[in-house]
Amino acid sequence: MVQFRVETVLDKSTQRYFIELYDSEGSEPIVVGKPIYLSHEHAMADAVEIFKQAMPSQPIKAWREQ
Repeated sequence: MVQFRVETVLDKSTQRYFIELYDSEGSEPIVVGKPIYLSHEHAMADAVEIFKQAMPSQPIKAWREQ
């Protein structure tokens, strides 16, 4: 099963968040989004929704590392 890691980053110049997508082995992001989100929560919710729409037959699990 392929796993991806999504991280949110605050862009200091715009004060908005963007998403970085990593594959299961990568230390460099494979996708970097634009800073369009007002909060970390909005960015993560959108990322989960994108995965659900792209892979509707796959279970999508999201968790936050502490």
